[in-house]
Amino acid sequence: MHVLAIVIPAYKPDFFRAALDSVAAQTDRRFRVYVGDDGGPPEIERICASFSASGVDIVYRRFDENLGGRSLTAHWNRCIALSEEPWVWLFSDDDEMAPDCVASIHEELSRNRNRSVLRFNTDVIDGRGKTLSMSAAHPEVETGVDFLYARLRGQRNSYVVEYVFRRDAFERAGGFPDYPVAWCADDVAWYSFSRGGEIRTLTRGKVRWRASGLNITDANRRHQREKLEAGSRFLRFVCDEVAPSDRSGSRSPDDWRRAEEHWWVDQIRYLMPLGPALWPRVLRASDGVWRRTGAGKVATLAGWNVIATLRALRGIVRRLFRSR
Repeated sequence: MHVLAIVIPAYKPDFFRAALDSVAAQTDRRFRVYVGDDGGPPEIERICASFSASGVDIVYRRFDENLGGRSLTAHWNRCIALSEEPWVWLFSDDDEMAPDCVASIHEELSRNRNRSVLRFNTDVIDGRGKTLSMSAAHPEVETGVDFLYARLRGQRNSYVVEYVFRRDAFERAGGFPDYPVAWCADDVAWYSFSRGGEIRTLTRGKVRWRASGLNITDANRRHQREKLEAGSRFLRFVCDEVAPSDRSGSRSPDDWRRAEEHWWVDQIRYLMPLGPALWPRVLRASDGVWRRTGAGKVATLAGWNVIATLRALRGIVRRLFRSR
């Protein structure tokens, strides 16, 4: 049995072949691929069959029930359950990995098998595979508490496909938590999986995360309500479990409250423009987090909404002119 399982919850065929091309290009072939088809188009199975015929070790399983539409993390968890290897890399159907990624994982495991979570640094690419940006390098090591604090402060980008984790840590935590559209679920998971240890950044190999407009991260307008609910639950988790566990001595409860406020305000701005029906929900969820008066919050939301609406209109106009 291999040490590493590369698990791909699949639904969209658009970039799936490119994702598997990057898997097939690995210089170290000590892995098995598990594809969990969430009731997607038949093309997914055909693509898997072509790579299997070319020598890639793939286990394909089609699920007739589209679970991801109801609970994305539940689909992730059932896909991971297809595998049995002691280490899991939860990948995606539209991202790519550099050819030396698997080799980098095995090199780290040969030096230290006591860690529970490994991760790669990431470049962001577009639908054509062109590099849009290079995310700032992660620290070489950090605790789960340090990671979440940095996330709250806006000091750390993080993508699900960066992370490789021990199966026993995943099982002890009960898998990925069930957050709406999996928003913030991965941040909670990395904290939970690494509890009592550190997250180790691999210095060789990178992941290429695709900003194509087809993934949950890009689909703001369709998932604003769910993301607001998930964000509120995430902050409750941080407040109830993470902040009280901080033993660093360098951060006070006030530091955590300011970090939580910073993150929440950033989330609201990220989801703009918001329809009027969502404003009461935002204001209720902001109680105790966003330290402004009610009138101040309303005025600020109105200003942000106007700015976001104008930006959206400007983008529409630009696309119209380009299409001519």
